[in-house]
Amino acid sequence: MRLIITVLLIVCAAQTYGQARFSAQSYLATPEKYLGKSVTVYVDSVDVPAINCTTEDPYRVFRIYTKGRNANEYVWGGAIYVKVPRDKADSFATRHNNPNKAAPANLSGIFREWPTEYGSRALGTNPTQEQIWWDRCYSYSHFYLDCTK
Repeated sequence: MRLIITVLLIVCAAQTYGQARFSAQSYLATPEKYLGKSVTVYVDSVDVPAINCTTEDPYRVFRIYTKGRNANEYVWGGAIYVKVPRDKADSFATRHNNPNKAAPANLSGIFREWPTEYGSRALGTNPTQEQIWWDRCYSYSHFYLDCTK
């Protein structure tokens, strides 16, 4: 009987403190595991306008807020950037900012890291690998979902 109770407590604790499935947080917690792979998030809302709305880039970059799944509940899931084709930016923002949706909408893309020149940042010209990882650790600004293809 003690064994069953112990197992149930461990399972409950893991669900309570683990990262919610299909959330930005779940991918950002171990980004090296997902880099270059297709992932799915539940989109709760989108920041509008796009970050690069005044450029001629063939894509738009939005910050999205995600939900995750813990058991049968949707919970806060953190934020991440999304890169979408410029010609689909309006429909993307409209679809994911619909206040009448019953649940967050699925969005799939390739999990990528922004190219970064560390020499031009506050880290100095020759940062150690530890400094680089510390600088980008748990930051949604270093990673994005590529939905351009």
